[in-house]
Amino acid sequence: MESNNRKMALAGIIGTIVYAVADAFLYLGTDIASDNKITLWEVPEWRLMASMWIGVIGSLLLLLGFISLAKMFGRVFKKAGKFLILPAFLCIGGVLYMHFVLGVYAPLTYNSAVKAGVTAEQFSVLLANAESYMNPLTLVLVILGYSTEIVLIYGILSGRFGLKKRLVSFMFGGYTLLVLVIALIAKLTGEYGLLGSVESLLEMTFFIPAYFYWRK
Repeated sequence: MESNNRKMALAGIIGTIVYAVADAFLYLGTDIASDNKITLWEVPEWRLMASMWIGVIGSLLLLLGFISLAKMFGRVFKKAGKFLILPAFLCIGGVLYMHFVLGVYAPLTYNSAVKAGVTAEQFSVLLANAESYMNPLTLVLVILGYSTEIVLIYGILSGRFGLKKRLVSFMFGGYTLLVLVIALIAKLTGEYGLLGSVESLLEMTFFIPAYFYWRK
């Protein structure tokens, strides 16, 4: 049982890397720092479709990772674990929503609108109206999803998971170093679209504690 759970946690870790690749298909070659989202959506359709299918694989791997995380919460926190894991499962819903709706479907809609004769200015107005409805949902999903980090940090620092406290520094220090390396590569190459993958890689910190928990 522990071996299967460890493998599922590892699948979750791999899933974050797969999602980072999917994000690269969306953002490479774009000005990710721009406030004008239209510039982020001028991506060839073949890349959008590739990102979508890569994201499907990543979603399956992430789901396995969240199952492993749920079992860890259940074993450590007992009945309370069922409630503590809910934000994490909402997080995977948020990942799917943000990638497939905001990341893939929205640019595809933009490309289709341009082909149908809709101007970029007209689409910008439609986008602004849509975002007024979507932003509150996006904010709630982010807050609920990453509240899982609080539970994980508490579980490690309190000793509830039986893991060494330095794992927190290892996880977030390692992630920070990885972001700095990616930012340096982006600076040297001028390919700032690489930074679009850093958020997906942060979700790796969900599954690292689960992997080491089941490993021990």
